[in-house]
Amino acid sequence: MQELQQTVAGLKHGLASVQGVLDDANWHEYLTAVLHEPLRKYGHVQASSDAFAEVPTMGLPDRLVRQGERSLSRGKGAQDQLLNGLNICMSSLLAKCCWPPPLASDPRAKRKPHKRSRVDADADADADASEGQSEAPLEDLQSPGSASAGQGTWDGFDAAGPVVLEQLQKCIYALLECQQGVLASANFPLDLLPMLEVVQTITEPLLAKLRFHFASGRPTDRIDQPDWLFDTAAKATQENLEAFKVLQPAVEQHGLERVFYLPFEFARAMHAAVQTVLKEHVLPRLAQQAKQDLWTYYADCAVAFEKKMSILRGIYIDDSQMDHDGPFAWGRGSCLELVFARDPWRDAWLTAEEEDAQEQLGDILDRLNAWDASPSVRGSAAHPQPFQKGTNSGKLAWKEEFWPTTAAEYVLHLLWTLSKRALWLSDPELRQAYVSAVPKSMMKAFRNKLARLAKTAEDLHNLASPDWIPKISAYINTSHYLEYHLRQSHLPLLLLYDSSSQAPSPQVSRGTTPVPPSPDPRTPAMTPNNLRLASPDSLGLSTYSTPEGSLIMPSAEHRGATGLVGAYEAEAGALGSFWKKWALKLARAIAIQFHMDSRSYKYKSHLAEFSNTSYSQQQGDEVVSPQLLRALVGLDDSVKLLASSMDAVVFRETWKAIAVAINRQMYNEVATETRFSYQGGRQLACDAETLFTVFQPYTFKPAAHFKELRDASLLLSLEPDAMHELMTALRSSSPDIGKERLKQHGILRLAPDQALSILEQRM
Repeated sequence: MQELQQTVAGLKHGLASVQGVLDDANWHEYLTAVLHEPLRKYGHVQASSDAFAEVPTMGLPDRLVRQGERSLSRGKGAQDQLLNGLNICMSSLLAKCCWPPPLASDPRAKRKPHKRSRVDADADADADASEGQSEAPLEDLQSPGSASAGQGTWDGFDAAGPVVLEQLQKCIYALLECQQGVLASANFPLDLLPMLEVVQTITEPLLAKLRFHFASGRPTDRIDQPDWLFDTAAKATQENLEAFKVLQPAVEQHGLERVFYLPFEFARAMHAAVQTVLKEHVLPRLAQQAKQDLWTYYADCAVAFEKKMSILRGIYIDDSQMDHDGPFAWGRGSCLELVFARDPWRDAWLTAEEEDAQEQLGDILDRLNAWDASPSVRGSAAHPQPFQKGTNSGKLAWKEEFWPTTAAEYVLHLLWTLSKRALWLSDPELRQAYVSAVPKSMMKAFRNKLARLAKTAEDLHNLASPDWIPKISAYINTSHYLEYHLRQSHLPLLLLYDSSSQAPSPQVSRGTTPVPPSPDPRTPAMTPNNLRLASPDSLGLSTYSTPEGSLIMPSAEHRGATGLVGAYEAEAGALGSFWKKWALKLARAIAIQFHMDSRSYKYKSHLAEFSNTSYSQQQGDEVVSPQLLRALVGLDDSVKLLASSMDAVVFRETWKAIAVAINRQMYNEVATETRFSYQGGRQLACDAETLFTVFQPYTFKPAAHFKELRDASLLLSLEPDAMHELMTALRSSSPDIGKERLKQHGILRLAPDQALSILEQRM
């Protein structure tokens, strides 16, 4: 207690000396000479205050506790007085440097549209919100701290001469000394470094200018043009970043150069200034307007601003030097995340994004060519071909890994664009809220639309018709394409950087303000170590490249940490279930159609003919049964139509399901339903071989997919002597020996008892 009281008294005495110097007209010449002792006492007061705060008060006399609290209050007051004095000095020195600079760009020169399509062009914020705007000087803000017309023009902190620059550096050093307790630890996570109060002080006049121009009802205060605020702030930051290099020695004197670099700190302060204007003025007005296009345009502009400022703030992606924070770290405190600060803002934005996504989805699905094969797989994009039977683009759908529709590629692009928003939401709960409200909601609506379209054909009992097979195939291909891309890459949420925003090198330059290179004699670590993101290897991640950009995918043990991969895996699972379900339904419909077309072949009157000897007596002279020919032609047409409409994976699953169903039909309804003569058995074998040839173009061994029918036709077409010998062997031998005897005749599927039952049908 006594130490605290003595320290406070010493600080007050030092403040009197400082005040006396400030009253002198030439205070800047010898101010620093009297600052040493007050600054030392300032630190002692802070340490004594912290120590006293940790002393348990229980059991102490009330008088002593109250005395300590009064001392703490006096100490805090003395500290504030010293800070106020230093800030006055800082403001005076800044005025000598003609700070603040004017805001030079006039965004009123050209008005941009609110809404940019996410269908025809990437609505990613990389599309510069201010592109094409001309420049003209804004009316300067004449307020305390601004340079007046008689004071000259801003040309850097060193333009006022070496004496003023030296005093400015010393003043910055003193203010850093007052914040030294907070800055003692350099182990801060990415983007959670404490703001330097001295830089905030320097930036306050620019914040006042931003408020004046964009939050005071002036013509530039346009709720439908948030990019004017963003672009003006980014331009002011970029143009003045270089000037802060000359103030860096004040940071180096404290040994903080590996953590704080003043040009980057100025950019951080400008970022915070913009957020202040947003919180005070822009977002409340947006919530009152409740217009969808205003919110979505704000989000586009906010992300564009974040990408510009991330480079100016020194937060760029360096794969070789990253920390543990992971790929979302640079989203902390973004202007997009700021929307979640108030429930009304969050609800309005998420609702607007969801409605906009649904509109974009409707635009995609309402296109005339939405369900045509994408030009990217069918030929030249300049000459898209309709998705219909008979077209030939030089590519065969069933030989391609994917055969996406135009809708599939646009939906994937839309999903990608929507989901990249999550990069700028660092909090997992905020990301989850956004993903559930926007991308997942959009995908659910898309799946519902697909289900309704497919159900229409089913309800019309026309699923296997030539008109509907290409349409159902298009829906199936679309689902398969989207399922693969969601499963393979978990693409949108773990995007590290996209093709339009590649990670810049440490030498990257933006206009006239390059990011400082490293190493440098004065700043050995221009990019602080704890401003680097984690490497893929350290996170257990692997890279994956797509046409849209480079992705980072989580290994199995890290997937749970993202909290979002599961959401997209669920969507992928639903899409996978859809295409498999409808591929089987389509296969079943085609098999049923074959059954209907082959009814005359299965009539008892025709089956009875297999038992007579009216067929050709010469082996090899058999021709396919006329009663089966119509069914085989229809099946061949349907399978060829599937082959021209489905990608390789989907087609393989579909034709195999058709083969399984028809094999069951022919085996159960023909091969086991009547008696056969030797000639009738050969006729059945001929019919079966003709059936197999329908699938010959798509597999080397089509008969392998008709195992029971193939084995039955082989047994029924055996020569009479071979047939009797095999029957005797099967009746008198064990099952194992019977299997060996069957293998000698090429019978691989049927068990000995089944084979014997088939042979007993021979006359």
